[in-house]
Amino acid sequence: MARKMLVIDDDPTVLSSCLRIFEAENFDIVTTTRPEEGLSLVLDTYFDAILCDWMMPGLDGMDVITRLEETSPGSAVVMITGYPSIERATEAMKRGAMDYVAKPFTPDEIIKAVNEAIQRKEAEEIKIIERFGALTKTGQISLPSIDEKILQALSAAIDERRRMEAQPSLEALSEPERLQEMVCAVIDKYNRDKNNLIAILQAVHSYAGYLSYEAIGLIARELNISEHDIFGAASFYAQFKFQKPGKYHMRVCTGTACFVGGGGVMLEAVKSRLNIVPGENTEDMMFDLGRVACLGCCALAPVVTIDDEVYPKMSPAKLSRAIDKIYRTESVKSA
Repeated sequence: MARKMLVIDDDPTVLSSCLRIFEAENFDIVTTTRPEEGLSLVLDTYFDAILCDWMMPGLDGMDVITRLEETSPGSAVVMITGYPSIERATEAMKRGAMDYVAKPFTPDEIIKAVNEAIQRKEAEEIKIIERFGALTKTGQISLPSIDEKILQALSAAIDERRRMEAQPSLEALSEPERLQEMVCAVIDKYNRDKNNLIAILQAVHSYAGYLSYEAIGLIARELNISEHDIFGAASFYAQFKFQKPGKYHMRVCTGTACFVGGGGVMLEAVKSRLNIVPGENTEDMMFDLGRVACLGCCALAPVVTIDDEVYPKMSPAKLSRAIDKIYRTESVKSA
């Protein structure tokens, strides 16, 4: 599958040169002389690489790079300019550019810069997966969460496309319809490449909070692989869940310090109070329960967390009061 490239430059000569150079390298090229149009294009299409000029009428090239980092953070951005300087190169890198090329450039120079920028972007994702993958099965290290900016950018792109097609926004769709739109957008973002399966599953999991059978079936159909293979890959990682999570996430620490301080008692108290075991949700979907090896709060043992709030030196009575308080708060909200 050909890679996609966007070139933003107010000089038609540069655009035609890039078009000629990169079409020969099997890229699908989109060009524009207007930075505003370029920023609009990334809302609807994922580009593997983006070449952006520094000095253009309207938006400054640095402003464009900053916005690209927000709307298309997975793209490899290369700054091109006829006024090179170390200061500008440094500033471009700080704002998210992967490389900086001075005009006039030769075909070899720009091809090398773009290919190396794409390779570095891809290497970042591979490095994360390889670094943590071997340890996630034990639950000692979690899969890194996909950058929320990527999910936000995908949602914005879907909404913009639906707006242009005079269709309801994502928010107006049913939950299954929203999930289908996002799953398809994630698969397209990763070029429908089976080698990106874990990254695709991670993105869908981050969006929905779990991997539903419907989502797995859709991924299997779109990538032309079996659902069994997807379950096999996902089940290797303890952080992938296959059940919709509760509204509140409760975690009980059973590490050494907490266990000695009563962590085991706390776990039994939670199981009894909510009538669930680790890995399950309450029938009303208010809570899901998990057990962790350490929360880093050993001096406060035993510790329980509910979402991001830490409950130190817990007892069954304190825990029951915390749960009751949440139910009361939710009751007031729904009244």
